[in-house]
Amino acid sequence: MRKHLVWILAVLILLTGCGGGQAPGATVTPAPSTASPWPEGTSMEEMAVNLVSDMAAGNFEKVYSSYPFSPEMKAVITDSQFIRDQLWNPLISAYGAFSEITGTKASQRQDYDIISVITAFEKGSLYINVVFDADMRVAGLNFAPDPDAVATKAPESISETDITFGKSGWELSGTLTKPAGDGPFPVVILVHGSGPNDRDETLGPNKPFRDIALGLAHRGVATLRYDKRTYAHQQKMSGLTDITVYEETVEDAILAAEFLKQDGSIDKSRIYILGHSLGGMLIPRIAPFTPDAAGYIIMAGPVTPLEDLIVKQTAYISELDGTVTEQEEQALETYKAMRDRVKALTPGSDLPPEQLFGIPASYWLDLKDYRPAEAAKAIGKPLLILQGDRDYQVTMEDFEQWKDALEDKDNVTFKSYEGLNHLMIYGTDTPGPQDYNTPGKVDDRVLEDIASWILGS
Repeated sequence: MRKHLVWILAVLILLTGCGGGQAPGATVTPAPSTASPWPEGTSMEEMAVNLVSDMAAGNFEKVYSSYPFSPEMKAVITDSQFIRDQLWNPLISAYGAFSEITGTKASQRQDYDIISVITAFEKGSLYINVVFDADMRVAGLNFAPDPDAVATKAPESISETDITFGKSGWELSGTLTKPAGDGPFPVVILVHGSGPNDRDETLGPNKPFRDIALGLAHRGVATLRYDKRTYAHQQKMSGLTDITVYEETVEDAILAAEFLKQDGSIDKSRIYILGHSLGGMLIPRIAPFTPDAAGYIIMAGPVTPLEDLIVKQTAYISELDGTVTEQEEQALETYKAMRDRVKALTPGSDLPPEQLFGIPASYWLDLKDYRPAEAAKAIGKPLLILQGDRDYQVTMEDFEQWKDALEDKDNVTFKSYEGLNHLMIYGTDTPGPQDYNTPGKVDDRVLEDIASWILGS
């Protein structure tokens, strides 16, 4: 079984925009700038194109030995076989034979430069994103479907409208998806997991929130999905030193509900809120601020404290192939030490984010005594809790904790699904990060259950 894929480790995907930093599992701090390791006059665009070209040509030994990877990348890329088997071959398996490079696009995220190499494969066009740190070392690799090649229009029977809402200075763009007809429609607000998620909650080739929006529209239910604050305002968010989950997630879910009350095509008495992953964990935090909501949905929401979840996930990934390398053991010990620091935090702590998974102390202190399942007992509205049994990030153990805490409440419905991962996409192999490298769709069982629960309530 493959180990943690660099496509998933990539800096671009894992930057959270929370205070100072990086997401759990990707505490990457650019080193002070020094002389470039590349020949004088070589541009980042040339470097990125050459790297992708060498992988496409099968020059994996050259990539391994000739390209300057950051220390964090070197700890993961162990040899040329790793590049072949865990970086390139999965792309060929998912998208068919490589055809050509058709262009490049440049962008920046925090202290990183990103060159997106636009590539054509047999089954589609991809952005292969090469991330460079301050020393022009390769600090991340990831891929995503070419946004210009992905169909953006919904079927004619469904309408999608671009909207803007939110707090002054922190406005967010989003999409209101509605079924055929004039309404008024019941509607679901989609609240993201951790990280700087776009409105579709895009991860690799997968777009679970778009799947949910279109799937529910076909079944008579509208949705509002939006770019997360840490995605739309990443630079501003990264400058905050006292961030909590309220600023990251909760406040915008509240404002989305208020926004929908102004839309005549929406049934104001049937506004539901669905939280995925971190968003699901925070539903008990969102509920008190949205007393007019008709009900709530927790999808793959953790009960386990986040600092413990990070250590648990890291250990699982390290052991996937039956061996734990020295680098993996060191990383795990580092995360355990960070976990212990998080648990020992007290108000007024001056520990920097670098010692706390790259996240400010204010964030951890806000969650210190939060027990989602216990807090959910105060929710009096209908509550639907969904869980895939193939989810290695938020496991069935968390689902059982929700059930243990809430099974006596007659307003709560529990649904678990065989074969579904954290994105509610079906698979059969041993679950791992490679799941997110494989194109898929949110399972129809989930869409049917959500729609039936809403329309029947």
